[in-house]
Amino acid sequence: MDGTLSREEATGMLVGEVMIPKPKTLPPDALVGDVRDLFEKKRTVRTVLLVDGEVFRGAIERDGLPSTARGDEPALRYVDADPLTTTPEMPMREALSLLDGREEPRLVVLDEDGVTLRGLLCADSAGTGFCRR
Repeated sequence: MDGTLSREEATGMLVGEVMIPKPKTLPPDALVGDVRDLFEKKRTVRTVLLVDGEVFRGAIERDGLPSTARGDEPALRYVDADPLTTTPEMPMREALSLLDGREEPRLVVLDEDGVTLRGLLCADSAGTGFCRR
């Protein structure tokens, strides 16, 4: 499903029902230039996830990449390796409380093992709903 799901519609659901199940990712050997290219080509992408197979390695927010970072540097140097995460089984009511007040309303969705990427919970820019794809 493309589009947006309202907060009200999402409230009674689980994170796994609302998240983007296949978010845009880059491999762990990606360079800063690769991250910048993704941000430039996909203006709606505000978080880049680095993933080794299905293993989450870290996230880079659009505003978290310093302008002084060289394009040929490893992007892993700039990841948040321990961002706020959730699981697909978390009720959206709880996820909403985690998202409220965050500058970038995103939650990385990991399996119960804490390392396997399952998706990305992504609030829309207005904060009134969730991105769906």
